[in-house]
Amino acid sequence: MPALREWHGTQGAYHYDPTRTRIVRSRAHAEALADTSRTFAADLRELTGSAPAEVTGTTDTLRPGDLYLTLGSADRALGREGYALRVGRSMTVAARTDPGVFYGTRTVLQLLRQGHTVSAGTARDWPLKPERGLMVDVGRKYFTPRWLAAHIKELAYLKLNYLHLYLTDNEGFRIESDSHPEVVSSEHLTKSEIRQLIALAARYKITVVPEIEAPGHMEAILDTHQELRLTDEDGNARRGAVDLTNPAAYRLVKDLYTEYLKLFPGPYFHIGADEYGANGERFPHLRAYARKRFGPRADAKDAYLAFINWANRLVRSHGKTARAWSDGAHGGGVVKVDPNVVLEVWYTHGLPPQQHVDNGHLITNASWKPTYYILGGNKPDSVFGYERWHPHLFEGGRTLAPAHHSRSLGAKLHVWCDIPGQQNEQQVAHGLYRPLRMLSQQVWGSPKPAATWADFQPVIDRAGRSPGWALTP
Repeated sequence: MPALREWHGTQGAYHYDPTRTRIVRSRAHAEALADTSRTFAADLRELTGSAPAEVTGTTDTLRPGDLYLTLGSADRALGREGYALRVGRSMTVAARTDPGVFYGTRTVLQLLRQGHTVSAGTARDWPLKPERGLMVDVGRKYFTPRWLAAHIKELAYLKLNYLHLYLTDNEGFRIESDSHPEVVSSEHLTKSEIRQLIALAARYKITVVPEIEAPGHMEAILDTHQELRLTDEDGNARRGAVDLTNPAAYRLVKDLYTEYLKLFPGPYFHIGADEYGANGERFPHLRAYARKRFGPRADAKDAYLAFINWANRLVRSHGKTARAWSDGAHGGGVVKVDPNVVLEVWYTHGLPPQQHVDNGHLITNASWKPTYYILGGNKPDSVFGYERWHPHLFEGGRTLAPAHHSRSLGAKLHVWCDIPGQQNEQQVAHGLYRPLRMLSQQVWGSPKPAATWADFQPVIDRAGRSPGWALTP
């Protein structure tokens, strides 16, 4: 789970023996594979009740039942995350990189979950897309570190590699802050908890991406910074929107972004930037501000697009790449969004995905259907997702030209907590079980093991949950 890209069966079988099986790292790559070996051993303990010994050696030192991990594959088709698997009296996982070996160990775990005897054969396996994962709306609903940790392991088990933590929204600011403790909700993740999750994610080859929403969806911040609200001429505030004509708004956002840019070590930082929705008719001072900065052709939208570019420069000054939702990233009279911002295309609002790519952006497929899991609303249509959707098919039937498929980085499932109390953590975990496996198959892109979603269900259940799944009622 997902299915192997290639498998060729041969005669014979491999037998796992909890008392004799060893994890053998190739002597030449022992240090590079140490973390993957330790993680593999810990997961085998969860799966079988005991951890195998970890040793170094060569193919000449292998015994029946051993699990051999090695690097140095010359097979370029495997890329960064692919691997080759050889099953005989011992089992060998070979790859070009440590992440490739890691994903090979996930396949071994799934095979051993189904029984300690595995038919002999050889496999080659690699993903279609480099980004494959899950977004969790922690801003509107607090999710415990235990729940998030369980899903880090679950994602890795499915060869998913990306966890997007949506940490702030109008209903909550769910992460500890030293620069602005006044904005933090009572239920929140501490920095210590975040660091532990990041460390766990690193062991499981998961990239953790934080999102701190601005310049909209900021009500939890504006509750304690009323002076920064965007208001019209009659004093009516736009909920969640910060006044982009106020220099103090930029100082506050810079404080928060800088704080979390330092906390999260990954290559990406998500600035949000969706659904700001302020126009020059209702907010003429925003239009006047834009025209003073950018000339008479500018409108309120240019002030918003300029904020995206301002935030992008801040993110890039810390050596990271900014990400933003796509819906508002267009339409200015003067200002264009910097093309080095990665855009997440989630609906038919705004430009089609092909136009974003033509404008120079990398994009991701965040289509409402079938990737949105909404508490109190839409749930993923996994029949459509498995049988007809693919990572190059966007909301509304929009597509990318085949020559530009590489400009779309991948896809993820999105947990949106519109009505936070609609489901508890356990119910959300249960609800994600099958849609995550639909996504895993589609973004890995290997030949489907079953033609229909109905026939895919037994495959899902044979692979099961990740070893040591901690959220069983």
